[in-house]
Amino acid sequence: MGIDFIHTADWQLGKPFARFDETLSGRLRAERQDVIGRIADAAKARHCSHVLVAGDVWDSTLPGQDVLTQPLDIMAEHPEIIWWLLPGNHDRDDTDGLWDRVQARGLANIRVLREAEPVEMTDGVWLLPAPWQRLHHGEDLTHWMDGAETPDGAIRIGLAHGGIKTFGSKDQGRDGGETGEVIPPNRATTARLDYLALGDWHARVAINSRTHYSGTPEPDRHKVGDRGQVLHVQIDAPGAEPKVTDIATARYDWPVIEAPLHVDGVDAVIQQIEQAITTGPAERHTLVQISLSGETAVSEWAAVERYLDTLKGRCAHLSVRGQSSVTLKIVAEDMDALDAQGSVRAAAEALQARREDHALSQLDRDIASDALRLLFSFAATEDVS
Repeated sequence: MGIDFIHTADWQLGKPFARFDETLSGRLRAERQDVIGRIADAAKARHCSHVLVAGDVWDSTLPGQDVLTQPLDIMAEHPEIIWWLLPGNHDRDDTDGLWDRVQARGLANIRVLREAEPVEMTDGVWLLPAPWQRLHHGEDLTHWMDGAETPDGAIRIGLAHGGIKTFGSKDQGRDGGETGEVIPPNRATTARLDYLALGDWHARVAINSRTHYSGTPEPDRHKVGDRGQVLHVQIDAPGAEPKVTDIATARYDWPVIEAPLHVDGVDAVIQQIEQAITTGPAERHTLVQISLSGETAVSEWAAVERYLDTLKGRCAHLSVRGQSSVTLKIVAEDMDALDAQGSVRAAAEALQARREDHALSQLDRDIASDALRLLFSFAATEDVS
C-alpha cells in the first residue's frame, strides 16, 4: 500500500501586485491562475490522483467572482484529480463565507478541509488537516495531530499552514519564532506522520525528510531560495521515508542578484548578472532585483549605469538597490574632466568632502554620494551629446 500525490501551497489567487504597472500586474495575476493547469499536467504525468494545497489558495477571504470561479473551473476540468484545499491565514474559514461559496459550486473533485479531523483520502491513507478559522488563533494548529486516531497500518499525512520554530526571524516576518502559534519542527515525529505538507513560506524548504514547505508554484516576491515549484511525494508504505521530487512550474522568475563592485572589475560583475538572468526563464518573464555594493571608478560606474538602463528594457521589471552604498573612487583626472575651474567642479568637490565627513550622519553622507554619482552621470551625458 502506498500513495503518490502533489504537494503545493500559497497560490494566493487574486494577489493585486499593486506596486507594478497595470500591464505587468495583470500578467502576474493571470499566471497565478494559469499555473493550476500546469500543476494538473504535472500530476497526470506522474499518475497522481491527489493534489494537496497547504493553505492560501486565495489571497483574501473576499475574492471577486471571477477570481473565485475561474480557478475552480480549471480544477474541475481535470476530474481525474482530487484537489484538497486547506484554508490558510489569507483565506481563513471565517464569517466572510469564502468556503461556503466554494462548496456551493458542488464540484465533485474538490474537497474543502474545514475541520481539524482525520479524513480518509483513499484506502489506507488518512489526511490530518489544520485549517485556519480566524486570523489570530493563538495556538499551534497542528497540536491535535499527536492524539489523532487512524486505523492501524494507515499512512498518515499532515496538512498545515504556518511557520516552523527554526525559521523565526524579523526579516522573515516573524518576531523570533517563539510564539504559541509556531509549528514545532518535530511535529511529524510526535504525530506519527509519514509526511507533513506545509504552506506559508514562499520558498522551497525541507525541514527534515518528512516535513517540507513546497513554496509557491508561481513566485510573487524577490526571495532567496528555490522558487516556483510543486513537490511530487511518493510514500511506498506506512513508515517508509517519503521520496520528494521538485517539479518546476513557474512562468516568471524573481532572482535576487548580489553584485559587489570593485575597481577594474565591472566587466566581471556584468557577466555575473548576465549569467544569472539568462539561465532561467525568458528575460521578459524575469523580475530582477540587483543589490549593488563595493567600490568603482567614475568611468566604470558610467558603464554600470548604461548596462542597467539596457537591462531594464529587456526584463519584465528591474529593481536596483544599494546605489548609496557604492563608493565612487574619484581621481584628479575625473575632476578635471568636469570643469577645471567652474561651478560643476566646485559642486563635485563639495559633495566629495561631505561624503567623507564622518561628523555627518550616515544618511547625509549617503545623500552626498548619490548626488555625486548623479553629477558625474549628467556630465557624462553632456559629453556624449
